Amino acid sequence: MRKITVWLCLFIVALSLCAAPSARAETSAPAAVRGVLDLSGWHWEQDGLVSLNGEWERYWSRLLTPAELAAGAGSDVLSYTKVPQVWQGQTYQGSKLSGDGYATYRLVIRTADADTGKDVALYMPSVATAYKLWIDGKEAAASGTVGTSRETMTPANVPKPVFFHLSGDRTEIVIQLSNFVQRKGGLWEPIRMGSADAVTFRRELSNALELLIVGSLFTMGLYHLGLFMARRKDRASLYFGCLCLAIGLRTAVTGQTLAARFAPGLPWEWQTHLEYLSVSLGVLMFVLYVAARYPVEMRPGLRRPIIAVLLMYSCFIAIAPAWIYTHSMLAFQLAILAIFAYIGCVFVLAFLRKREGAFLNLLAMSVFFVTALNDTLFYNQVLSTGDSVQFGMMFYVLMQAVDLSHRFSKSFAHVEKLSSELQRWNESLEGKVRERTEALEMTNASLHEANRELVKMEQSRRHLLSNISHELGTPLTLIQGYIKAVLDQVDEPNRDRYLQLSYDKTLILNRIIGDLFELSKFEAGKIRFDCQFVHPVPFIRALYEKYEWTVKQDGYSFEFIDLTSGLPDGQDEEAVAWIDVVRIEQVFVNLLFNARKFTPTDGTIQISVDRVEHSDHGQSAIRVSVQDTGFGIDEEDLPFVFDRFYRGKNSRKNRSAGTGLGLAICKEIMEHHGGTIGVNSRGGSGSTFFFTLPLSNDPLNPFVEGAFREEGPKE
Repeated sequence: MRKITVWLCLFIVALSLCAAPSARAETSAPAAVRGVLDLSGWHWEQDGLVSLNGEWERYWSRLLTPAELAAGAGSDVLSYTKVPQVWQGQTYQGSKLSGDGYATYRLVIRTADADTGKDVALYMPSVATAYKLWIDGKEAAASGTVGTSRETMTPANVPKPVFFHLSGDRTEIVIQLSNFVQRKGGLWEPIRMGSADAVTFRRELSNALELLIVGSLFTMGLYHLGLFMARRKDRASLYFGCLCLAIGLRTAVTGQTLAARFAPGLPWEWQTHLEYLSVSLGVLMFVLYVAARYPVEMRPGLRRPIIAVLLMYSCFIAIAPAWIYTHSMLAFQLAILAIFAYIGCVFVLAFLRKREGAFLNLLAMSVFFVTALNDTLFYNQVLSTGDSVQFGMMFYVLMQAVDLSHRFSKSFAHVEKLSSELQRWNESLEGKVRERTEALEMTNASLHEANRELVKMEQSRRHLLSNISHELGTPLTLIQGYIKAVLDQVDEPNRDRYLQLSYDKTLILNRIIGDLFELSKFEAGKIRFDCQFVHPVPFIRALYEKYEWTVKQDGYSFEFIDLTSGLPDGQDEEAVAWIDVVRIEQVFVNLLFNARKFTPTDGTIQISVDRVEHSDHGQSAIRVSVQDTGFGIDEEDLPFVFDRFYRGKNSRKNRSAGTGLGLAICKEIMEHHGGTIGVNSRGGSGSTFFFTLPLSNDPLNPFVEGAFREEGPKE
C-alpha cells in the first residue's frame, strides 16, 4: 500500500513539473522597464519560454490602435503598470480603480539582430474578458469584442498561441482590453513568448495533461456513480462520483478551457457559471462524502450549516449574473479554506481513531489543501504559479481509487469467506434437511399410527356407549316387565319368581353402577391406597393357595409355577414390592375368574411368576401371569379388552360373562401401582393375562407413582 502511494506521489509531482513553467523562465528572465523588455541576450532554444512581465505602458480608458499610438495619441493618459496584475485597487490620477473599465497596453521587445526572421509565438492566456492584439502594427488575435461598456463588449475566454516572425530587433505589442462582466480586469496572467515549436509543444502538452486529468476525473466520477447504482446503500460512492465530475468540469472550463474548444459556441456567461458552480457544488459533494465516510467524526451540528451555506451559494451563482456573483468569490474562497481545515481535522481524528482508509484520506487531503490554497492565492494575484487544484484533485482521486480497491479486495475476500461458509452451511443444511425429512417421515408414520389408534378408540367409544345402553337398558327393561306383570297380576303363581328376578337385576345394576363409580374415582385420583412392603412371590403363592380349592372343585387343573431367579422360594428379604394387597388381590381374582369363565371344565389354568426388567423405570419387577386353555380372544378384539364395557364375541355368547368393567378397573389399579397389565391370546388357543409389580431393594426408598404415593385407608 505504501509503495503504491509513493509511486502515485511521484506521478503527480511529474505532472506538476511538466505543466509548470521552467524554473529559469520564472527566476532569471528579464523584466520590462517602462514599456521596454530587453531579450537580446535570450537564447530561445536553450532558455525556452519567457514571461513578458514587468512595466507595460497603459492608456487608461482609451482603446488605441498602433497607428494612433505612433501618432502620439493618448500621451495625456499614459502610465506604467505591472503585468501580470489586475487593475482594480490600483491608483490612477489620485483615485482607485475598480474591476470595470477598459485600457490599452503596449510593450516594446528588444531582440538580438541574429534573431531577425525567426519564427516565434506568443501564448495568450485566458484573459477571461475581451482583448484585441496587434504585433508590429498588424492585428494578430482577438478574443471576444472589446467595448467601452457592458452593452458594447462581448466577453470570451479562450487561450491561444499567436505566431509571427521577428522582422527586426524591435517588436511592438499592443493589446486593447475591456472588462465589465466580472470582478477581475487587466492582464492578470503572464503572457509567454518563445520559439514557435516551444510554444506549440507547451500548448499541446498543457492540453494533453488537462485532457488526461478531465478524462480521468470524468471516468472516475462515472465509475463511482455506477458503483452507487449497483449498491445504493453506499452513498459515499454517489458523493465522490459527483465530486469527481464537478472538479473535472471546472478543469474543463479553466486553464486551457477545453470546454470552449470542444464546444466553440459555448457562451462566456455559461462557461463562467459552470466554473463557479463546479467549485461550490464540488465542495458540497466533498463535505457530503466526508460525512458519509466518517459520520461520527463530522458532527451534524457543523455539517448541516456548512451544507446549507453551500446550497444557498450555489443557488445564488445559478441565478445571479457573472458581474454580481464573481465579486463574492474571495469571501467564498476563504470559506472553502476554512471548510477544508475543518475536514482536515476530521481526517486527523479519523486517523487517530484508526478508521478504515483514514491515512490515505489524510495524505490526499493534505496535498489537495495545498493545491487549493495555491489556487486561492493565484486567482487573487498573490502568487503566479498557475492552476494546480486539478493536480491535487487528481492525486486525491487516485488515493481514493487505491482506498476503494483495498476496500473492494477486502470485501471480495470477505465474500469468498462467506461463500465458503455458506457452502459448508448448505452441505450441513442438506444433512439437516435429510435428518428433518427422516424425522418428519417418522412423525408422519407416528401420526398414521396415532390416527389408527384414534380410529380404534372411536370404535371403542362406540362399543362403550353401546354396551352402557345395553348393560343398563336390558336389566331396566326386564325389571320394568317383571314389576308390570306383578302389578297386573298376570301370572299370580310366579309372582315371587318375578320379584326375585327383579331383585337380581337390581343387584346387577348396582354392581355396574358401583364399578362405574369406582372407575370414575380412579380417573379423578380420589382412590386412596393402603400400601405396604410385601414379598411378592410368597404373596402370589398365598393367593393361589387361597383360591386353589374353589377352582379345582369345578374340575379345572390349577397349577402354580415359580420362574423367579435370585428369589429362592420367594424368601429374598431385599426384594419387596410396595403394594396395596387388597387391590392386587382384586386384580388377581378378576383375571383368575375370567380365565375360569372362558375355559372348559376339563381345561387348565396356570399361575406363574417370573422376574423381568421394568422397561419404564430401569428396575426389576415381578410378572404374574394367568394362563388358560380356554376359547382365546380374536385378534381384532385384543386392543379393546381393557376398555370399559367391551366384550368380545365369546363374552357376548356367555350371558354370565359380566359387564366388561373388571379389566378396566384392573388396568387403573396397575397404573396407580406403577406396573403394567396386558394380554397375549389367539382365538381358540387360550389366553395369558399378566401384570407386573415393580421391586425395590431398599424398603426405605420404594418406587412411588401417582396416587400410589398417598397412604391411608382405601375407600
